[in-house]
Amino acid sequence: MIDSLTTSMTSLPIDAGDILDQLSQGVMVTDTNWRIQYVNRAVLRNVGLPPEKILGVHLLVLVANYCREDSYGELLRLAVRLTQRPPQENVSERVPFHTAERRRFIRIRVQPYRQEPSASGYLLLFQDATPEGEIDEMKNEFVSVASHEMRTPMTSIKGSLELLLGGYAGELPAEATELLGISLTAVDRLVRLINDLLDISKIESGKMELHFDRLDVTECIAKSMRSLRALAEAHKVSIRADEGGHLPPVLADRDRLEQVITNLLSNALKYSPPDSEVRILIRNLDNGVRVSVCDQGPGIASENLEKIFDRFFQLAGSKKGSGLGLTICRALIEQHRGRIWAESELGRGSQFHFEIPAAPPE
Repeated sequence: MIDSLTTSMTSLPIDAGDILDQLSQGVMVTDTNWRIQYVNRAVLRNVGLPPEKILGVHLLVLVANYCREDSYGELLRLAVRLTQRPPQENVSERVPFHTAERRRFIRIRVQPYRQEPSASGYLLLFQDATPEGEIDEMKNEFVSVASHEMRTPMTSIKGSLELLLGGYAGELPAEATELLGISLTAVDRLVRLINDLLDISKIESGKMELHFDRLDVTECIAKSMRSLRALAEAHKVSIRADEGGHLPPVLADRDRLEQVITNLLSNALKYSPPDSEVRILIRNLDNGVRVSVCDQGPGIASENLEKIFDRFFQLAGSKKGSGLGLTICRALIEQHRGRIWAESELGRGSQFHFEIPAAPPE
């Protein structure tokens, strides 16, 4: 849509800025260094500054000043993420904007552009998305309440099935034992789905509480490896951790960090062929720690490397699951002020990496 709009404007006998000033959505153009080159009237109206106070200013400076009253800071965090890791293709995200007087959502679309020989940068569109955000919040609230209501009876059912299979009611016929085992597997899957839905609801509503402490990443990895020993044996896959030199402590929530590591490891084990190896590489960065989980599985097509972190996205032929595990991993790592990504080639395995900052000196 943006390409067709800009192409058509070049053939019109009127100034393109006049057209953009009539749009209700904000339009901004920056250079490759994120310094603002153009804004339309909608941006000026929302920011409340004249053009001379905006043009030439770095995007982060403008957003930081605009977000002084934003109690959540999601818009500023998005701007930081964009400028630190410039997008190579179109990006669209909705972020909440909270102040004491009002609460709304903003949809931001970012498109890199390149016009030879020298002009290049980023085109940003800003649009009010409050109705869309409020509907999503109501949906998330319903999912959260429904999941809470389901978790208690499911836990009770699971406990009862385990008691029966453990001989609480006496010896059972082989057919009954088999049916109870199938039922227990199904209940386990439902409980995992409910827990994933609750985690997503907490994260998206900002109610996920993290308890940060100074941690040794290798201890968290060792615990996750022990918890997955039975799964590794069942898939006939070995796990090996490779620690590279001295590692600084990180500031993290132990349970949530272990949740991320366990999820990445369990995925690697499920997709690895028998008699293969899953490697965990732990490396010291200048200001943090990088953990990489490498498998020898079927690999992931390049066009799906970003999509796999989207909610409910599942690859063709993938193992059964909620489609939420990697979404939760990404959200948790971002809440630790880190980043997570995947690298893969079809037929040559996959590598999932995440980085989190080192803890400040005591």
